[in-house]
Amino acid sequence: MNTIKPTPEDVREFIMSLYAEKFKRAGLRVVPDNFDLVTGGIVDSMGVLELVGALEQKFGMELDLSGLDAEHLAMVGPLARFVSGQAA
Repeated sequence: MNTIKPTPEDVREFIMSLYAEKFKRAGLRVVPDNFDLVTGGIVDSMGVLELVGALEQKFGMELDLSGLDAEHLAMVGPLARFVSGQAA
């Protein structure tokens, strides 16, 4: 279990590594901050739940998603910043 507060960059790096093969298959070399993993075809709605579980496990925390706008739940940058802020 990780006890060091992750930075948004740490969280983003984890997301990018988790879906590296899917990003590659989609032809995405650079993933913008506002990239939506669902509308971009990287994950489906069940995949978002799996991502949340993976983030909780990786960073040793339980996320309270009530403070995150639903439209940002699958966006790489906003999600990374939210997870980092939750670790405070």
